Order: sequence, then structure tokens, then C-alpha cells
Amino acid sequence: MHERIWANWQDFVGKLDIYPMIRPYLETSQITIHEVPAKTCISNAADEGYRIVYILQGSVKVVSLTYRGIRILLDEIGVGSFSGHISRMRGYSFDANIIAETPCVYLEFPDQLFCQLMENPAFALEFYRSTSSRTYQMYRKVFSLTLFTAEENTAMYCLMHPARLQSYTLDEICEEIGISRRSLCYVLKKWRKEGILKGKEKRDRIADHEQLMQIAEHIRQFYDIP
Repeated sequence: MHERIWANWQDFVGKLDIYPMIRPYLETSQITIHEVPAKTCISNAADEGYRIVYILQGSVKVVSLTYRGIRILLDEIGVGSFSGHISRMRGYSFDANIIAETPCVYLEFPDQLFCQLMENPAFALEFYRSTSSRTYQMYRKVFSLTLFTAEENTAMYCLMHPARLQSYTLDEICEEIGISRRSLCYVLKKWRKEGILKGKEKRDRIADHEQLMQIAEHIRQFYDIP
């Protein structure tokens, strides 16, 4: 399996900026290449270590569970990016699952080898370019769910993604915001009564943008969004 996948992807990998640094470890199969179907759990929250991967094809979701069992979508990662339990490198863990959103091909780095590669400034630069901003956004999302109410977080989401009220399921919206379905339904029902939304489920549209902006005033400041 490994040889077949590698034969298909060798030319592509050879053009990566990190290739000169990882080539010896690819040739000795210390860095391995994998191909998985959509919905595969690439790394479980219970897995030990960093489990660093580099996405060659497809996209993955980083999903965490709160202590109440609510799914939170922390990140979505596409081609040319690193993923894994990156927060553990900074002394914290989101306890997240990394799930293939589409069929994926990726490189996997053993922890010891990855730490060795990070001693190379050129490799470390490529890694931090790929992950630093995303990790910051993940921390900020987790903090926003603690600092602000479900209504404020929902208001922020609707201002940023108004079309998703009509195109996404309630479960998808709940996961992206990081709140329970019950909380979301309560907020949407309240907004319909107040005239902030018009329509019914799957046909909601924002009718009072200014009132939504007022609800999201403090969380917008938190995200530096006017």
C-alpha cells in the first residue's frame, strides 16, 4: 500500500519546500504516506504524543468535545498544512479528534523524528508559518465560548456567515459555533419573536442587522471585528 501511494505522489512531494529536509526519512520510510477515505479518524484525542501530519490532498477537521459532550469545530485544514495535536507542544491540549472531512492523503511524522526536524530552523519556520495563526484562533474560539453567552457566539457566527442559516443543518451550525442544539434552537426561536430573523428553520434570514450587531458588540471587540 505504502509503495503504491508513494509512487503516485513522489513527484508532488518532491516539489514541496520541506522536501529537501524530509527526503532522507521518506527514503527510509521513517516518514510514512497514508491514504484514507472521508470520515476516517486520523488521530484520536486519546492518542499520546503530537501525531503530526502534513496534508497532501483533501481536508481535515479538528473537533473537540466539551465536558458536557458538545462538539466544537476548532479548525479546518487543507492541502499544504500541518495538523496534529499541536497545542500539546505549547503545554496545553484541546483533546481534539482529527477527522478526514474528504478523502485524504497525508504524510505522518513520528514524534521523535518530528522533534529532531524542529531543530532545523528552516523546517521549524515552515511549521510555524503553517500553524501559529491557526493555533491562536483555536485558543480564541475556546475562550470566546467561556467569556460570552450562547446568544453572543451565535450572533457573531450569523454576522460572519449569514448564508449558512439557510444552507447548513442545525447540527452543522452547532458544531461550528460550539454550542448545544438546544441552546441554538432557543436563540433562534427568541430572535424570530424579536424580529431579528424572518422565516422558519432552514429558511431563516437576518431581518434586523443592527440589533444583531448590538448583541455581538463585545464579542466583536474580542475578535477585533468592527
